[in-house]
Amino acid sequence: MENNLLIKYMSERIRPETIKIVEPGPVITISRECGCSGRLFAEKLTEQINNKINNPAKNWKWVNKEILCLASKELKMNPNQVKHLLKGEDKNFLEEFASSFTVKYYASNAKIKRVIKDVVRHLAIHGNVVIIGRGSEAITQDIKRSLHIKLYAPFSWKVDVIKCRNKISVEQAKKFVIDTDKRRLKFVDAYLTKDQDKVVYDIEFNCAKFSQEEIIEVILKAAQIKSLL
Repeated sequence: MENNLLIKYMSERIRPETIKIVEPGPVITISRECGCSGRLFAEKLTEQINNKINNPAKNWKWVNKEILCLASKELKMNPNQVKHLLKGEDKNFLEEFASSFTVKYYASNAKIKRVIKDVVRHLAIHGNVVIIGRGSEAITQDIKRSLHIKLYAPFSWKVDVIKCRNKISVEQAKKFVIDTDKRRLKFVDAYLTKDQDKVVYDIEFNCAKFSQEEIIEVILKAAQIKSLL
């Protein structure tokens, strides 16, 4: 899917005049706290959407790491380099980065975030897409044909999930959850235009109380009510 998405994205960026957008969207964004799986969730949600609309020409897709791949192409950087910089691993990584003879291009964090914003906006405007994270809920707040979902859970539940998933100690899991959630909030805040701005989610789900199937069922119903499908 990455290669097909990249080819489509780059061709549309090169020849934007050939693409006529009547109205931006539809797009569904999924923001999730640590431990609330986004990838498998988005995959199942997209599958059910496509089964419901039953029209291959209007099939939905879901994206996550593909956004970094598209951004890295424009920045002429490796996707891992973009990921490291966005995670705030600037100091150690940039020292290694500067001493590397294989890397000939450097982009500031501000430029990286701008390009990621452009990629997310492009995908959202063209529509029929579920976007996981990457600040998409903040970047697409103005798109009317959108649905913004937040997946959260109690701290103890998230710690238990991460402990079992990564086979680490409780203390390590606690630190991982705290650091990950803090980093994700910071990333979203970076895309809010004003200090007083706040992301407004259409629906928030407690993953400790609702199953994946139940959450998807509600989202599908909400998407139909908002005429996204």
